[in-house]
Amino acid sequence: MAKNLRHLRALQAFDETATHCSLTKAADVLNVTHGAISRQIKLLELHLGVTLFHRRPNGVELTKAGERLYQSTRGAFSALQLGVSEVKRLHHRQSLTVSLSTSLALKWLVPLLSAFQQEHPGIALLLDTNDAFTDFDTSEVDVALRFGEPGWGGLHYEQIRQEELVVLAAPSLVRKTRLPMRAEDIVDLPLLHDAFNVGWESWAAQVGLNADRINSQSIKYVDSAVLLEAAIDGQGVALARHLLAKRDLDLGRLIRLDESNVPLDRGLYFVCRPGDQERVTVRIFKKWLMSI
Repeated sequence: MAKNLRHLRALQAFDETATHCSLTKAADVLNVTHGAISRQIKLLELHLGVTLFHRRPNGVELTKAGERLYQSTRGAFSALQLGVSEVKRLHHRQSLTVSLSTSLALKWLVPLLSAFQQEHPGIALLLDTNDAFTDFDTSEVDVALRFGEPGWGGLHYEQIRQEELVVLAAPSLVRKTRLPMRAEDIVDLPLLHDAFNVGWESWAAQVGLNADRINSQSIKYVDSAVLLEAAIDGQGVALARHLLAKRDLDLGRLIRLDESNVPLDRGLYFVCRPGDQERVTVRIFKKWLMSI
């Protein structure tokens, strides 16, 4: 029973020490001294009547008794941390933490946020720019915007946009060339390559051009925002995601060189925990995304 459970602070010191195999690292995590961790573990060993760690020159190693205890403490403290995070997340129901890639934030969402704030001044958005997929079990993220293919088991997801690639360049690169340009003339210009969305060969097949004409020796860009900036700088022609390029097209920093569209088998998805799609703030944010 809970009333018989003692020495919670010592159990936390034990759990962190077991996790990191180090008293020093446990002390850093808990923001206490090495000596404080050592005293807590000795107190726990005295209370239980067993040795929990073997002291080694490069750290500590769990005894069999320690391993059994760690199986319980790891699950318990993980569940406790998750519970605290969930309470904090639900308490701030008028705020949303949104995870998305840096490229998507810079090139699409951030320039549009002032409109969202004007329409919904009572909802605060926190943008977590991270290219890794969100672990909803361990984070306080409410919504993730992800470019990819659906396959996120246990999560709710809806498609926001079906993506496509378009041929773009800075006006200065083509100057007074008549548009739309012929495919043969486009490939005579420097071609910029997106390492994540390999599409020039697909474009060549679509416009009836021999793929051997595609020069693949130029710089490859992993970040789509950097690819677009290189195109804006006049360094070459980009085959880029239309969604990310739309604002630069609207502002005249980029122009389309032809009328082709290379479809992608991936799209932009709205992802959240099951049931969270019914939260008022989540519904409002999703509806707004669908409308822009």
